[in-house]
Amino acid sequence: MKKLICCLCSIVALCGIALAQGNYSAPKSFHIVKQIVPPVLDVVDGSVQFIDEDKNGFINANEQCKIRLQVKNSGMGDGYGCVAKISSATGTTQGLTYSGKQLSVIKPNESIWVEIPISATMNTATGTVTFTVLIDEPNGFGTNALIQVGTRAFENPFVEVASYQVTGGNDGLLTKRAPFTLQVMVQNTGYGLAENVSVNITFPSKNSGVFCTSGNETQTFTTIPSGKKQIIEYQFIANNNYTATDLPITIQLSEKHGKFAKDETVNLKFGQTIGSNVVVNVKGHEEQKQAIEKGSFYSDVDVDIPVTFAKNDKTFVVVVGNENYKSVSPVPYALNDSRIFKEYCEKTLGVPSQNIHYAPDATLNNIRAEVKWLKDIMEVYSDAKIIFYYAGHGIPDEANHSAYLLPVDGYGTDVSTGYKLDLLYSELGKANQHVTVFLDACFSGAKREGDMLVAARGVAIKTKSGSPQGNMVVFSASQGDETATANDNERHGMFTYYLLKKLKETQGNVTYGILGDYIRDNVKKQTVVSGKLQTPTVTPSASIQSDWRMWKLK
Repeated sequence: MKKLICCLCSIVALCGIALAQGNYSAPKSFHIVKQIVPPVLDVVDGSVQFIDEDKNGFINANEQCKIRLQVKNSGMGDGYGCVAKISSATGTTQGLTYSGKQLSVIKPNESIWVEIPISATMNTATGTVTFTVLIDEPNGFGTNALIQVGTRAFENPFVEVASYQVTGGNDGLLTKRAPFTLQVMVQNTGYGLAENVSVNITFPSKNSGVFCTSGNETQTFTTIPSGKKQIIEYQFIANNNYTATDLPITIQLSEKHGKFAKDETVNLKFGQTIGSNVVVNVKGHEEQKQAIEKGSFYSDVDVDIPVTFAKNDKTFVVVVGNENYKSVSPVPYALNDSRIFKEYCEKTLGVPSQNIHYAPDATLNNIRAEVKWLKDIMEVYSDAKIIFYYAGHGIPDEANHSAYLLPVDGYGTDVSTGYKLDLLYSELGKANQHVTVFLDACFSGAKREGDMLVAARGVAIKTKSGSPQGNMVVFSASQGDETATANDNERHGMFTYYLLKKLKETQGNVTYGILGDYIRDNVKKQTVVSGKLQTPTVTPSASIQSDWRMWKLK
């Protein structure tokens, strides 16, 4: 230690001598040099994403989007003062705006997600834009990435009334003091998204004697996509104070932009037939794009029903449509099925209206009365032709697997409240007249929607089809434990839709063999895709096994 001190003293002394002799000049200033350890920023492979509001992969006009990517610091130093921004955009840039974003400190070996917002205005054009995304680092250790995105010009929505129908009333007519329902189908027939849609109805005030009892005069919808529909039901009643014969109801429509909607006035008349279906604005939009199908409350088989001038006055028909049950779930479209089948009987088959008994939502006693009417007809008219049509629920007897029609006042767990199918066959098969039975029902205990009619029953029951008697042919919608399904697009039971479609196509001039094959083949093709195979069947009585296929309804 003493030696070290001596050495230091000697050095100091030497320096002092040098200074005294002028042999050493001291530096004017001293510099402390700090070592630079930079970050190295990279975009993580596969992390670049484009995110848009409607998830169609395009920048649509008036849409907010963003580019999202992950940045990693693979250097030794911290990344300070970094900015993410779009440094350039080429291609279709019209109507696009974007901004940069200051990033937080990125530590070595750390990764962060970065989002850069992009806004598109009404002026955005259709094309493609290429963005250069720059991650700017102050010392030049940043990086960039390219992303190409399609752009789409503004496409306007168009909100309008596509169709409406009236139900309820009194004995099939729109009358005062009888409640009725107006169903309105509002559709976006434009190609753009309709936002902030408002539906408001106006009608003669209650002071004049008209009341909207449903209380939903104003409805709002956040969005209605292109081609989509919204159905609104309004309940009305008019009292005797309303003296006019016409009842105008205006549907006022608006949307976000205030210019892509159209009001519609529905003109109802007291005394008109209930169940009217009306399509409005039929032509729609004529553009080179795929046409948007106009919505309707009815199917192609409900309109332009063929009309015959021939009279089929020796044919007698009972049509039962059971939709609204008191103790079990409804049968979708059963009333529409039965009502349209009745129209085909009148218009296409030429059956006089007085020869047709229509029984909507029939009780057990209603069904019994209609079967008795047919029996009485058969006793008087030896050359009569009989048609019995039924759409509704069927139920099985779990003890012996026999099948029953279920009246609207029946119970799904009590077959004694139903009408046995074999009894129907027996009652109508006692005479020698031609009898045709159409059954758009299944008897497995399942509903048209596919689940069970009675919640406690977990599986469908394979029922016996019954034995037609006399000169009888039975067309059934399904067999065994299958379900008789609905065709939601056509608002009919699947079986009835293809029955009506063939009657329309042939104007009723079709043999039973061709009709049965057509219904079976088309229903199977439609239902097998959904995994709910439905197999319509035709079952003739034993006495007509050889010639039933040549029978005709007309």
